[in-house]
Amino acid sequence: MSKRSLLIIILLLTIVDIVAAFWYLAARIEASGSSRDIFEIVPDTTVAEMADTLTETNVPDSFMMAEQHAYYVSQQPAIKGDNSTYFYCVKRVKVRWPKSVNGSSRMGQLEHAMLEKMFPMVGNDLEQSINMFLGQPSFNSTHELAYNKIDFLPASASSYSNRSDIVAFPVMTSMRLLVMGIEKYVFNGIETITSTAYVHYDRGTHRLLEKKDIFAEKDVVILGIINAKIDQLNREKGSQLQHASTMPEFQAKAKGISFHFPTGIIAAPNEGPIEVFVDYPKIKPALTTSFKRLVAENTGFWDYKHVTID
Repeated sequence: MSKRSLLIIILLLTIVDIVAAFWYLAARIEASGSSRDIFEIVPDTTVAEMADTLTETNVPDSFMMAEQHAYYVSQQPAIKGDNSTYFYCVKRVKVRWPKSVNGSSRMGQLEHAMLEKMFPMVGNDLEQSINMFLGQPSFNSTHELAYNKIDFLPASASSYSNRSDIVAFPVMTSMRLLVMGIEKYVFNGIETITSTAYVHYDRGTHRLLEKKDIFAEKDVVILGIINAKIDQLNREKGSQLQHASTMPEFQAKAKGISFHFPTGIIAAPNEGPIEVFVDYPKIKPALTTSFKRLVAENTGFWDYKHVTID
């Protein structure tokens, strides 16, 4: 075989690999139900790297969109004769929910973990859990109120209005790791309280990854690593962050782990929620052997578009 023929064969094989990688990327986006969001996806690897790691056992995940609302009003105003003092309640849920992960629709562990972080009471499935949440209104009153369910969205800026929004959606995916995010927003008539939670799922083994599956060390060791990063930020960026004393919610990413602190925990309330990112070389001593192996083998990272309620 001549050198020219060999070069032609190598070129053809390279083209086949690239086409296969683009096919997988397109299939993965289409399966997510968000092909229109293609420019929101942020690849964290090259096409060549993806082509090298594609296997027949890695199937694009698929998701469905669902949204439900419930509105309530008290039967009597807080101040007799003042119609502006009726108590209102708005409860809304919006999800981009997994239908299958890596070719499997058996996701009991993943779904249950998400439901537990989303709702105060968990039903047998997503539909029942949503109905239980929407069926229990919350009012900004210390007294039990008689109320009616209504069909319109009331104004929510006054102290007599209570609003609870729950959003769940895929945050990041890769060949091995899927991360689902849950965001909650509660307006209590004075302020909006925001909270965030994450669920990690091993796409390769179809297994939920709990905290103990990711971190091998006790919280005090992990907090030491986080606080060392906080000291670095204060020193290099001029931040005025306080040391963390309790483990926050965390999200595994392509290059490290982000720790998400709610408003007022390590910074002044006016600074909002704070995210502290620690790269894998720094956090590696605190990780389990299995998760370190997953990180080393993983590839094909990208972020999903954020889901919000209009």
